[in-house]
Amino acid sequence: MNSSPVKVSFFQDMRNILNAQTATLFAASLITPAAAFMLYPFFTIYFTHTLGYSAAGAGLLLSVRFLSSALLGFIGGWASERFGLLRTYMLAGVITAVAIFIMSFQRGVVPLVVLLVITGVSASTVNACVRGLANVTVTQDNRGAVQNYVHWLNNVGMAIALPFSADVLLGGISRVPFMVTAVGYLAMAVLLGIAFRRSVAATPQRAESKPKTSALPWRILGQDRAFAFLMASFVLWAMVEMQFESNIPLDLSYHFPQGAKLYGTLGMVDMVIVFGLQLGVSRWLATKPSQWLNYIGFLLLGGLIVGGLWQSVVGWTISIVLLSVGEVFSIGPIMTLMGALPREGQHGSYFALFGMAQGLATFLAYSLGGIVYQTLHPAVLFALTLPLAALSGLLYRHAQRTHHNEVQKESTEAMGVG
Repeated sequence: MNSSPVKVSFFQDMRNILNAQTATLFAASLITPAAAFMLYPFFTIYFTHTLGYSAAGAGLLLSVRFLSSALLGFIGGWASERFGLLRTYMLAGVITAVAIFIMSFQRGVVPLVVLLVITGVSASTVNACVRGLANVTVTQDNRGAVQNYVHWLNNVGMAIALPFSADVLLGGISRVPFMVTAVGYLAMAVLLGIAFRRSVAATPQRAESKPKTSALPWRILGQDRAFAFLMASFVLWAMVEMQFESNIPLDLSYHFPQGAKLYGTLGMVDMVIVFGLQLGVSRWLATKPSQWLNYIGFLLLGGLIVGGLWQSVVGWTISIVLLSVGEVFSIGPIMTLMGALPREGQHGSYFALFGMAQGLATFLAYSLGGIVYQTLHPAVLFALTLPLAALSGLLYRHAQRTHHNEVQKESTEAMGVG
């Protein structure tokens, strides 16, 4: 494993990475999030304004999906190690599509909870398998880069989806986004099945160079300290970033007559900034690493306090710009390190645990965020994002240093054996 930055051009990256299978994965990384974001960010509005739930009730209801991902996401890792990343992806994609289709016709708490639990596990498994497939399809030196490309394409898909759903599909009001999302998941399951049908990714992988850790999430965290610190950092990072999906649309819908459309417009601003800067910044930070820029990026995520205090279009525009720039400078290093850490034969388990961390963070953002929003004040909720972002940056630094020390130790031991 090599932790030193390698200076290569974007076109060299593409020559090293791009083939028919990675191109299909990139398509999935674009289309699936686009389909998902035509629905998921509008759940809060849909449940409060269309189905009549309170803000706290809707937040708790929606948090079920993310809590199931946080608690049961290891099922996807377990399945990928036994049945292969491809088969697991296809099954999870079909299950997600069917559950979302059925959900569009439900109004009661019990059926919604059941379907949200199912989609929480299956949708997080889809995301984990895409990242796992990306890691095993490229060489070890290109894994950090390919994870950043996958994340960037996710953001492009989201940028397309938010305004389209808000302005065309009537996101938060109609059932149409449910149908579009279901079709997106189903179509990509079929497409990846065709592209990878003869690939080694279709079968379980065996551990190679390193001893295989336990597939149980708590044991992986105990055995891989760098990964444990990175997941702690990512949970806090995602709690802040997920305010954009959870409480920001709720806040806009309460304070502005056209809150859903304003949310779509601000979402476009966010995604355009990320779309325009993320790849260049991530590559620049990889070749000229700057810890200070990373830390500044983490701190900028806390700029959501501006919108919480200044309830205006200008105030929220400033907040979203700060959030977007902060994400650009903080997520690239996180994804680069995430691409380097998984052990051979366990990419599915590592990325399933990554999805579990995201599910936990989103659960906390929706449930606790909704309670704080309703019982205290929006400014209090959004002010809390600043210390959370700062702590996330410190934990990332510790993860990076731990990984660097482990690499140096392995190198020294290898030279001693030689």
